[in-house]
Amino acid sequence: MRNTAIRPLPAFIFVILTFSSAAFAQNPPPLSFDEASKLMLRNNPQALAAARSMDAARSRIAYNKAGLFPQVSANAAYNRLGSEPAPSEESYSYGFSAAQPLFSPALPAAVRSAKAAYRKTAADYDRIRSNLLLDLKTVFSDLIKAREILKLSEETIKRRAENVEIIRIKYEAGRENKAALLETQSAHTTAKWQREDYKKNLRLLERRLNRLLARSPAEKTGVEDLAESPAPPEDFDSFSKTLELHPSLRSARASLDSARAAVDRSVSGFLPEASANGKYSWSGSDWPDKAKSWSAGASLSLPLFTSGKLSSDLTSSKADKARAEASLKDNRDEVFLNFEDAFFAWRQAWSYMDVVKISLEAANARSWMLRKQYLSGQASYFEWRNVEDQLISAENQLLSAKRDLSIAHAAFINSLGE
Repeated sequence: MRNTAIRPLPAFIFVILTFSSAAFAQNPPPLSFDEASKLMLRNNPQALAAARSMDAARSRIAYNKAGLFPQVSANAAYNRLGSEPAPSEESYSYGFSAAQPLFSPALPAAVRSAKAAYRKTAADYDRIRSNLLLDLKTVFSDLIKAREILKLSEETIKRRAENVEIIRIKYEAGRENKAALLETQSAHTTAKWQREDYKKNLRLLERRLNRLLARSPAEKTGVEDLAESPAPPEDFDSFSKTLELHPSLRSARASLDSARAAVDRSVSGFLPEASANGKYSWSGSDWPDKAKSWSAGASLSLPLFTSGKLSSDLTSSKADKARAEASLKDNRDEVFLNFEDAFFAWRQAWSYMDVVKISLEAANARSWMLRKQYLSGQASYFEWRNVEDQLISAENQLLSAKRDLSIAHAAFINSLGE
């Protein structure tokens, strides 16, 4: 006899998978920071635009290098000439021509300028990438803080509701005044209002994250916890070599190289240019033409009088070079100062964590003690209320300190250009 008891099992599994897929679509798994980084750099318009600029600059290098090598072209022509009453005549010509620069200082200068432009776009891409990663880390930190504050708000509402019941019972027993009851009820209502405000803030942060990732603003987004920030070193001398590779400095150095190439290009205008050329063609009035001709030779040109055009161009190029040198020095000073500020801000945020942790422990201890004393009649309501408010403030302060430390470390990494 066939066993039919297991036949409904596939349908049951299908139903389970269907509901699981629907739940997955409504609540997708949270994103890790590494996953979000890859999505952002792949889809964010700023990153895409910077990457395309690199592609364009790379193509311009190949374009300028091509000018150093032979150029070959094919040509053809057809003409028909006639007059009345004489019959018309036809003529044909076709062939090949080639040219090779022999001496043209402007061409190597153009190649150096194109290479410098590519290095600048690469540095600009790294700077945009670093800034986007800082924005992403900031949004992650804000989202984690908003999520934890919302959880804390739920606990606060629960505690405020318990307090209302305690005060109400004491008030009805004649052991507490009405002002205390009304104030406790007000605190409970305010906590519920704050929860709604926290929900709105969380949703706004999700939309901000979706914008960074170039996703639909309405898409549900969750994030994983970030790794803990490492302890800062005692000094920052070991980062001096890394600072020299900062995208801002690389971009400024590339601009200086481009300005130097422009000076060389301007100088080349005063120098002669030489090239070799050749041509082989067929021409005549019959098709295919049988008359052949060829030519080969070289040419030399030297500017003698340009009405000040070349000297003005050289003066302008030298001025641009001096400007690029000054800009490099200014960028180096700015990079160092920003790095120093970020380093000390990181150390300060790290040290402050010890302060808020100890403060929270003390607030917890005071709250537990004052609650016991109030229930036993050894403390007043207002003493207990103040300690409760201090505890909530300390809890929020810890969440803010964690967020600030995460962002301070991210800003330090950004100041290094990474």
